[in-house]
Amino acid sequence: MKGNAILNSITNTMSSAFRLIQNTGQPLSFENNCIQNMFILPSRIEAFHDNELFLKFIESLIRDRNNYAFPDTSEEYDRYFADCIRLKEQMQKKICSEGDIRQCGTQEEVSGKCDSQRNLFPEETWLLCTGRLFENLKTPFYSVYAASMLCLEPCFTDQSLFMQTLQDFYSVIIKSTSSNQKLIGQIAENASSYRQYLCHNEILLADILRSHLACFAADKNIWLVKLFEEMYIDTVSSLEEINIEGFLSDFQQKELTFLSFIKHEQNIAKSGVPDQQSSLENISFPEYLAQRTVYFSERRTKAPDTVFSGRHHSGTVSILSSDSILNRYAYNMTTASYITNPAIGRESEISDLELILISPKKSPILLGEAGVGKTAVVEGLAWLLQQGNVPKLLQHKELYKLTTTSLLSGTKYVGEMEERIRQLMDELEKHPDIILFIDEIHTIVGAGSTESSNNDISNMLKPYIDRGDIKIIGSTTSDEYRKYLLSDKALARRFYPITIEEPDEDTTLRILLGTIPSIEYETKVRNAFSEEETRHILQILISLSAEKYQPADKRTRRPELPLTLLEMAFSYAALYSRDTVSIEDFICAVRHSNLLKQEVKAKWQNIFIKE
Repeated sequence: MKGNAILNSITNTMSSAFRLIQNTGQPLSFENNCIQNMFILPSRIEAFHDNELFLKFIESLIRDRNNYAFPDTSEEYDRYFADCIRLKEQMQKKICSEGDIRQCGTQEEVSGKCDSQRNLFPEETWLLCTGRLFENLKTPFYSVYAASMLCLEPCFTDQSLFMQTLQDFYSVIIKSTSSNQKLIGQIAENASSYRQYLCHNEILLADILRSHLACFAADKNIWLVKLFEEMYIDTVSSLEEINIEGFLSDFQQKELTFLSFIKHEQNIAKSGVPDQQSSLENISFPEYLAQRTVYFSERRTKAPDTVFSGRHHSGTVSILSSDSILNRYAYNMTTASYITNPAIGRESEISDLELILISPKKSPILLGEAGVGKTAVVEGLAWLLQQGNVPKLLQHKELYKLTTTSLLSGTKYVGEMEERIRQLMDELEKHPDIILFIDEIHTIVGAGSTESSNNDISNMLKPYIDRGDIKIIGSTTSDEYRKYLLSDKALARRFYPITIEEPDEDTTLRILLGTIPSIEYETKVRNAFSEEETRHILQILISLSAEKYQPADKRTRRPELPLTLLEMAFSYAALYSRDTVSIEDFICAVRHSNLLKQEVKAKWQNIFIKE
């Protein structure tokens, strides 16, 4: 019976649609035949899940048919129809997410709430967008325009502001080269990352996107040279030396860091009245530009290689050639992208690290249990080096990460490993501003030795470290340090140990709060919980890191365990193409974690219920 009802509904809708064609009085026109044979189909109606809206869609195509250039291939019609359906589903999904769906415990409840909000669907805006898409279906820039529309729509609740912003993109797209169209697509794609900070100030979001178009997607963007010099300590002599795509990407990352900084300043001001000048809800675009300019100028960094167009840039550190041994077996941590400070709460440890690096003939070694954040401390130093916010003697240093495994990979014959180490040391001696970070440094003891030779990596490094020719940062656990390095007194005396303790719960909370913007950027999923709700959820994750909740053979310290659960929750939301993370995502992260005892995971349904 139910199947017959659906068939009858589709049949009636098709009859109504055919009647609309008939009423035009032009049954033989090419346009009417295209609409009839390409759109009035059972599969199209079924994809709509809304017969009334389908008829309005057909009616709008018929009304404006003389303004359109109809395509010649069925593939173009299919692409257009798929974009229209995707836009419709996005709009419906946004309406549902704007309700308090986080409170819904079942899919049925979510569906019921969405049904009750169906009358909120912006039908007029959707029909206008479908008309714009069809109007440009045969243009060479259709793909960029459609992608921009689909990226921008979820970022605005104000429909008129969305249409105005879309028109701004369109006015630039129609006169852009293919390379500039790629930049426009990049700007639209990253709009959602800005939305997470500006959801209460959509006017500012629109102004920022418009400024990106004007700054990066214009034909004669000669001002980029000046912007470059405001952001980096490097210099360029002409626009030809800048890779605009790479520059835009790095600019957006730095701007998102700036927005995160303002948001963080607002959060820590909760004890009093937040500074209205810094509030993202109230700031105007001119005020925003002024604050961003000052922020960038105070934090000028070395420019990453990606912003240069096929040349080695001139800096205080000699840039290594592409075939250098460091580039083959290590990677440059100071050119990595850090959305936020990766070492929140580790100011004291980083200060100790800087002190040892400045002192002659000693290299630091970080000691701590797995998961406490030893590598994060080194990343924090790399981030400070990028910012230029380090002691004068460390400015313009570069930090490379090397693992013993990568260095030994592929060595088959006697002498190969020794030759690599010699080349590595020669390169480091030629570039004294390079600091080498060796993770799991205890693995260098015995690595590369043979039955006939005791000359392992550690023995080959000793004379270089002893003379102070190179600086190395090592990291390992306390147990491995005692077992491998302390047993070699000559090696141990060359390193100064810095203990990295497991952070307390308050520091772990700071780390998790500070890491959320970075996770949001990576997953394109937004945290829509209030500050109070966010803190409550994070405190639950932190409490789960207690030893009693973990398997005896898989003890994981803070902040790794709660950070892993946090990242997994956002990943679940991204997996199912959701724009915001929900309680259900955190429940899934706990339920599927292999770092918790089974009895803890069995209680997942009640863990996140606020008492």
